[in-house]
Amino acid sequence: MPTYRERLWAPASWVAITLGGAGLVASSFRETLVLLVGLPLLGVGALILLSRHEVRVQNGVLHVPGARAPLTAFGPAEVLERAALRERMGIRAQRDAWVRVKPWAHRGVLLPVTDPEDDTPYWLVGTRRPQDLAVALARFPEVTA
Repeated sequence: MPTYRERLWAPASWVAITLGGAGLVASSFRETLVLLVGLPLLGVGALILLSRHEVRVQNGVLHVPGARAPLTAFGPAEVLERAALRERMGIRAQRDAWVRVKPWAHRGVLLPVTDPEDDTPYWLVGTRRPQDLAVALARFPEVTA
């Protein structure tokens, strides 16, 4: 059983914007009903595909989209609110960092990589509940907060 699990679904506002934008584009091509129905479905389908991954902590391993690592590879987690996350993804970003942040996730957790064999300076994981993720990461004795 995972100690932390979160699926970062696209927010309803993104779905509404996608439907509205696709409907607006499709309505400019009045002669084809396929576009009027197909474009909004394609847009929502794309959002569902972008939302299909989850972040989870299970059996001492952090699973993020595209990677997983034992919690022993990380130092203490740093919770990042909106401004700090933008800064870490912008002017304070490091080239070799592992970044997994959905465009609609405005908060995250920074995990410094302590493994001397790994060139990655840190993992940056986007989440809606950074405090909960940090607590789940700190539950393991190898990781101290």
